[in-house]
Amino acid sequence: MLDGKIQIVILTIPDRRQQEVRELVRLFSEHPGFCKPLVFVDDCGLGAARATQQAIQLAHQQAPNTPILFLEDDLQADHEAPEQISRAIFPPRTAIISFCDMREVEEYSPNGLYLRSPLGSDGRGWWGNQALLIHPETAAVLAEADWFAPSIEAAKGIQVHKITYEDDGRNCSDIRLALIVYAQSIRNQYAVSVPSLFLHVGYSSLCFPGRSMGERSTRNWIDKRRHYGIT
Repeated sequence: MLDGKIQIVILTIPDRRQQEVRELVRLFSEHPGFCKPLVFVDDCGLGAARATQQAIQLAHQQAPNTPILFLEDDLQADHEAPEQISRAIFPPRTAIISFCDMREVEEYSPNGLYLRSPLGSDGRGWWGNQALLIHPETAAVLAEADWFAPSIEAAKGIQVHKITYEDDGRNCSDIRLALIVYAQSIRNQYAVSVPSLFLHVGYSSLCFPGRSMGERSTRNWIDKRRHYGIT
C-alpha cells in the first residue's frame, strides 16, 4: 500500500473532452487517498511529449516525494479506480504501473500485476500513457530529464514514429517516457495492472488524425470482464 496521498494530474488541450475531465476530477476528489487533482492544459500546442513532461513537472512540484497518477483526458474511469489505485504496491525496481492496457497483456488474462520491459512487445516502447501511476523517484527523474536528448532521438522507436507520422516526434510521449525509464539503473521496470481501471474512449485518434482507435483499444477493461464473469 502506498504511504500518504497520490497527486493526480490530468493532461488536456483547450476545448477537448471537458466532460471527461470534469468526471475524472470529481471521482478522484471524493477519495481521501488523493490530493486535489491538477489539470494541465496544453494551450500552447506543445505537442504530447513536451506537454506530458510539463504536466508531470507540475504534479512533482506540487507534491514532491509523492506518487503521481498521470491521466490523459480521453478516459472513462471505473468507480473502483480510486480505491484500487490507492492500495497499489510498486514491485521492486518498478517505475510505473499502467492501469489502461492496450497491448502488453493478452485479453482475458487473469487478474494481477504483469511486469514488462518498458520497451514493450516490439522493443521500441510501451503504447499509450493514458493512466500511469508513477513512483516518486521516477517522477523526479522525468521532471528533470531531457526528453529530446540525442540518445532518445536516435532510438529506433522515435525514428519509426517520425517517418510514420511526420510530426518530428512531437507526439510520441509514450516512447520517450519508456526510453527514459529503461535507461535508469534502479527503477527501470514497467508493470501493467489487470483488469484495466480506465477505458480509452473515442473512435479515432485526435493526436494522429485519420488513425483508427482500434489498435489502441483497452484490452482488459474491468466492466467488460465483469460482463463475462472474469476474475
